[in-house]
Amino acid sequence: MSIRRSAIAGLALAAALVAGGCGDTAKKDDAAPATKAPETTAPASASEELTQAYAKFSDTPVKFKLASAAGVGGTGAIDAKTRSSEMSTDLSSAGSMVTRQIGKDLYVKTEGQVGDAIGATAGKWMHIDVSQVPDSSPISIKNTDPANTAKLITTASDVTKTGDHAFKGTLDMTKAGTANQAMLKALGNKATAVPFTAETDAEGRLTELSVALESIAPGAGQMTATYSNWGEPVNIAKPAAGEVVEMPAKFRKAMGA
Repeated sequence: MSIRRSAIAGLALAAALVAGGCGDTAKKDDAAPATKAPETTAPASASEELTQAYAKFSDTPVKFKLASAAGVGGTGAIDAKTRSSEMSTDLSSAGSMVTRQIGKDLYVKTEGQVGDAIGATAGKWMHIDVSQVPDSSPISIKNTDPANTAKLITTASDVTKTGDHAFKGTLDMTKAGTANQAMLKALGNKATAVPFTAETDAEGRLTELSVALESIAPGAGQMTATYSNWGEPVNIAKPAAGEVVEMPAKFRKAMGA
């Protein structure tokens, strides 16, 4: 594989992870944007401690920020109990996309080239019922849920603690639902063991996850997610009626919905 091909694949993976998190292929729960996790007990290992940190996303509001060397980033918030979430994705020169879910209603708004290219309605929130969106779609709640990037830690191997609330290990990026097979083929076996570091707070909640994409693609750098404001109310408003249109067929087709 050439260095150029590897770098392109790595940057594309960073963009996919920031834009879509790490969705899974399980049957979707239209009523709840966050992945439901089982009740947990005291962790017996560093790996289980991280898994329990991820479990807290199922019942605690949180805000987040994502950044990558690919020039792609995002911010968002989620509250599983109120069935609401929002994710704003900056796609660099391609524009931006915002997904907002309130209960069973999903709204998407785009700006720039990305929207023009795929049939978005300029300046409007495009509405669709989440039950009409398959898990494979980039706008599925499985892929726009801000908690999903954190789900990568449940694929962790060789996890060790480097401090009271600090961890390191490797992640299996092939389990990131937004990474297509062609992309993974270009990255090769390295994608199954990508170095990461993570930090939690005193209550065992995830505060930072940093993934060394540079290890699989020169030039890809780091992808870092930070989580904050745990437990604070998340207020996500429904767009005004005059700003909403039903999602156009062309856009739905482009999004696989």
